[in-house]
Amino acid sequence: MRKGLGLKWVISGSFLLLIAVVLVIYSLLLPEYSVRGLLYTASAMMEEEAQYFARHYQKDPSTPPPHNYFYTSVIGKEALPELIRQRLDTPPSLSFGAVRVFGDADDDESRAVLAQPLADGKTLYMYDVDHDQEEGGEVETPLSDAYIDRELRSVNFISLAVFVPALIIIALLVWWLVRPLGRLAQWSTTLKDPDAMSGERPNFSFKEFNMLADALAQSVQQVQAASLREGRLLRYTSHELRTPLAVLKANIELLTLQSGGALPLPLQRIERSVLNMQRIAETLLWMSRELPEALPDEAIDMNGLLNELIEEHRYLIGSRDIELLLDISSDPCRLPLTACRIVVGNFLRNALQYADDGSIEIHFQYPQLRIVNRIRDTRQVEPSGDFGYGLGLELMRQLCARLGWQIDVVAEQQHFCVTLEFAAPDL
Repeated sequence: MRKGLGLKWVISGSFLLLIAVVLVIYSLLLPEYSVRGLLYTASAMMEEEAQYFARHYQKDPSTPPPHNYFYTSVIGKEALPELIRQRLDTPPSLSFGAVRVFGDADDDESRAVLAQPLADGKTLYMYDVDHDQEEGGEVETPLSDAYIDRELRSVNFISLAVFVPALIIIALLVWWLVRPLGRLAQWSTTLKDPDAMSGERPNFSFKEFNMLADALAQSVQQVQAASLREGRLLRYTSHELRTPLAVLKANIELLTLQSGGALPLPLQRIERSVLNMQRIAETLLWMSRELPEALPDEAIDMNGLLNELIEEHRYLIGSRDIELLLDISSDPCRLPLTACRIVVGNFLRNALQYADDGSIEIHFQYPQLRIVNRIRDTRQVEPSGDFGYGLGLELMRQLCARLGWQIDVVAEQQHFCVTLEFAAPDL
């Protein structure tokens, strides 16, 4: 539900931001286009007056140039005031319609000039009149100013009249659309409960949300069914392996007694395999539990454990010239013995299996174990996600993840380095 509310605020906030941006743009464009409207009006008035004079001047050259409060006019450039005549030789700062402004448009010294060709080849120049220099200054227009202020206030009122209802409509629309989404998110958190899965799906008001809920429930059911099948397979496999392993172990013990304590080499290999399979079955059974209890920690002599594992797997060296370089701390540590034997034995087995002639380095300083071996070609193991025999690297990662251990495998320059970080014991 919290996620649904968050989405609701995101959507409503986005709409409000959009409306705010539109209003800001509208507020900025309103004075701009108001000024353009005034400039158009001034240009149209001056141009119409100039053309009207040009028609009458063609009939009667003695017609006086137009003159009023806002602008005056002269015939010929030489009749212009000195300041305006000088500025005509400079580029205009602003042009609107038939009028060009010379000088800074915000400066009182700027002049708006219109040039209208006449029938006799002369030119009529119309320019605005600056009344600020006259006695009394510019004439005030209180009635007109009050009218424009009243119109601008009405525009602001219309803006608010649009904004407030739009805000209410958007809030209602967001609530109408996002509320079912929040219900869907809340319902999805209950799908792990079997009763919720078997119950009737709520109606989320929209066909698309209902389809999404059905697809989500179906996906969760498929995942749960696959998880149950995987758990059953692991439990059944580990349970079924125990009986033949117990029979093999008992018969090997009988053969050991009959042979006086020394088994032939083939039977020794069978004995080692049975022991490994027994440990693997126990670990698989532990991993198959949804909430496995913590494995008990035991005081482990890592030096003795590693030497014992080396002797168990020494047959893998065969005729190769491999030197084992051990640097093992004798400090006591507490770890789950069975899991430690499986993980460390798996990595040691792979190191001996793939090692090239040379040396294998084994370093241990709690909480870190590092095994480095030289291999013939790293490409032989790169395509496979399985690091050799045993349970494989992926299963080792799963086991270590359950235990809180970290695995780092690096294949570089024909050297394989496996680093295992044991979790520190809880104090």
